[in-house]
Amino acid sequence: QICFKQPSALATRSAVVGKRGTMAAEQKDVEMKAEEEKVDEKIEETTEATAEEKAVEKAKEEEEEEETKEDATVASKPKAPEKPKEKEEDAPDETRPKVSTGSVGFNTEDSTLNVLPCHGGKLLMTLSQGGFHYLLASTRASVGLTSGRYMFEVKVIESHVRQETPAQNTRISTPKHLVRLGLSRAGSSIFLADGEENVSIDSEGFYQEGKNKKKVSQKWGASVSVAFLINLDSGSPNANTISLFREGVRICEPQPIPENLLGKPLYPTITYKNVTLQVNTGPVPQAPLSFKCNMLSEAAEADVEIAPAPKTCDGKYEVVMPVGLPEQGFFDWVDAFVEANPHFVELSDRKILEWAAKSGFWENKTPGVFLND
Repeated sequence: QICFKQPSALATRSAVVGKRGTMAAEQKDVEMKAEEEKVDEKIEETTEATAEEKAVEKAKEEEEEEETKEDATVASKPKAPEKPKEKEEDAPDETRPKVSTGSVGFNTEDSTLNVLPCHGGKLLMTLSQGGFHYLLASTRASVGLTSGRYMFEVKVIESHVRQETPAQNTRISTPKHLVRLGLSRAGSSIFLADGEENVSIDSEGFYQEGKNKKKVSQKWGASVSVAFLINLDSGSPNANTISLFREGVRICEPQPIPENLLGKPLYPTITYKNVTLQVNTGPVPQAPLSFKCNMLSEAAEADVEIAPAPKTCDGKYEVVMPVGLPEQGFFDWVDAFVEANPHFVELSDRKILEWAAKSGFWENKTPGVFLND
């Protein structure tokens, strides 16, 4: 007979307790490991955050260093001069009598023979065939200014281009396309930049009075409205000056009118070459300035002198054709006649050569005997 001994209750409890204790210890180990992992993760996050903060701080420091260097560089560079403040002020409302409508324009009687006015003088064209494209065209206004401040506008709406060989242009000192705006005295040379009785600024940016020539302005060309301002207002800070504005913006500081021109009427004058000009004398500017300025056609009668009307014979023009022998005083008579009758224009070989020289052709220095005829 085989007998089995049953375990005691105490032994069973001990085994159960032992098993539970082992499970609790294992659970505690798992929890401790989880806590350690969390701590490690926090440490890693803290380390990464610290590294990012350091990187940000370093980047800020580098930016500050760059800004400091830039500030030092800017401080070391000379500051660009500030643009002078515009001294011209708004013109007061004109209460004095104004010149009559239609009396202001550019006088065809005081122009070169190649000036072709169109649309009532609002367009100025020029002959360009048969060699005329080498010659300057010039015209003077019908009114001369004695005081006040006025302006007129021009715009190049067309530039004439002709095919030439290099040899054809070697004897010409002026640009192919040119516009000069200025003032001249009545009876003086019709060409600006010719003689001592005019002052001008051209499209190349050069100011010229007499033989003095200097760069004062930016270049300007086609499709821009250019205003020429004449200031003869004795109470203005820019008194007795001329200025240029392109599309209403000043491109030329006030330039002085020579003293030898002051005291007599000064006629606005335009000299041009190989272009068609749109001319605006008012009453409204195409490109208003930053200040109010009266246009030439709105001038007060007291500020201008109107050129006398041309002499005609019953409304018809007269042509005189003198006849004489060569080298027998023929041109002496012509000189005396034109001086006594300034409304006549001499058309001869010598005048064409003189015209070409004033248009920029180099003079022929070849020695020899030449006749005026």
